[in-house]
Amino acid sequence: MTTLDELWEQFFYHLRVQRRTTGTLSFYSVTRNKLAFYLTQQGLPQTIPGLGVSHLRGFVVWLAEQGLQPGGQHTHVRAIKALFNWSHREELIPSNPAQRLALPSLPRRRLPTVTHDCTQRLLLAAKNLEQPLRDAALVLIMFDTGLRVSELVQLTTGDLVAAQGLIRVRGGKGDKERTVPLGTRALAALGQYQRRERHPRWPHVEQLLLSHRGEPLTRSGVGIRLAALARSAGFPRSEAAPHAFRRGFAVEYLRNGGDVFTLQQIMGHTTLEMTRRYVSFLDDDLKAAHLRFSPADRLRGR
Repeated sequence: MTTLDELWEQFFYHLRVQRRTTGTLSFYSVTRNKLAFYLTQQGLPQTIPGLGVSHLRGFVVWLAEQGLQPGGQHTHVRAIKALFNWSHREELIPSNPAQRLALPSLPRRRLPTVTHDCTQRLLLAAKNLEQPLRDAALVLIMFDTGLRVSELVQLTTGDLVAAQGLIRVRGGKGDKERTVPLGTRALAALGQYQRRERHPRWPHVEQLLLSHRGEPLTRSGVGIRLAALARSAGFPRSEAAPHAFRRGFAVEYLRNGGDVFTLQQIMGHTTLEMTRRYVSFLDDDLKAAHLRFSPADRLRGR
C-alpha cells in the first residue's frame, strides 16, 4: 500500500525538479493539509488502494458545508486531480481514485478586471499616501505589463533597460526569464521614483520596489499597498487585486490592437489557452465588434 503522504512527498519532489515556484508548492500544500484533516476527522483511509472517489466527493461536500465558495472547491479538486493523475501516470498507484471526480461547476460571472478609469483613480489616490511615487510606479507597471506578483517583487534595478523600454522578468511559472516591453509613462514613473523616493536601507538592496523602510517589497506588501489604494479610491479591494491588473492588461492590450500570440509571450504563458482564460471582454467591446462584423448586416439586399 502507498500512503497519501508518500504520494504528496513524491509529487512535491517532482514539482521542485520542474522548478515550480514556492507559490505553486503552497497552492498544493493547502489542499494536502485540508484533505488530510478531513480524512482523519472522518476516520477514512489514507492509503492507495483504500481511498476511493466516494471519499473524495465527500471531501468536496465537506468543503461546501464549511462555507467554501465554488471557486475554492474547484481549486482543491484541481489540486487533487493533479496529484492522482501524475501518480497514476508514474505507475505509483494501480488505479486513479480521482478519475471520475468531477470539477465543481463555477458561476458564469466576470472576474474583477482593472480598467482605465480604475487605474486613473488609483493614481489619484496614490498622491495622498506616504509613498506616492512608489505607489504610482507600482500601479503603472502592473497595468502596463500584466506581471505576476512573484515576478514584480523580484525585479531589480539592473532588470530595467530604460533606453530600450524593456524589463527583464524572472520568477514566473517554471522560473523562466523573458523580456517585457514597458511604455513611456510607466518608465517615467519609475525614473521619478528611483531619483526621489527609492532609499534602500542597505547598499546591497537591488530590488526595484521597496517598502517605506527601504526593504524589498514582498508579495503581501504589494497586496497591502493595492488594498490601501483601492480603499482610498473608494472601491472594493477585489477590484484592484494583483490578478485583476493581469486580466486588465490582457483585455486592454487586445482592445488596443495587440495580437494574442504576442500577448502570450509577454504574459509568460506556455500555451495560448492559458492566455485566453485571462481575456474577459466587456459588453461595449462585444457590441463594437458585432457592429463591425455583424453577419446579418453584411447580407446583400434588403
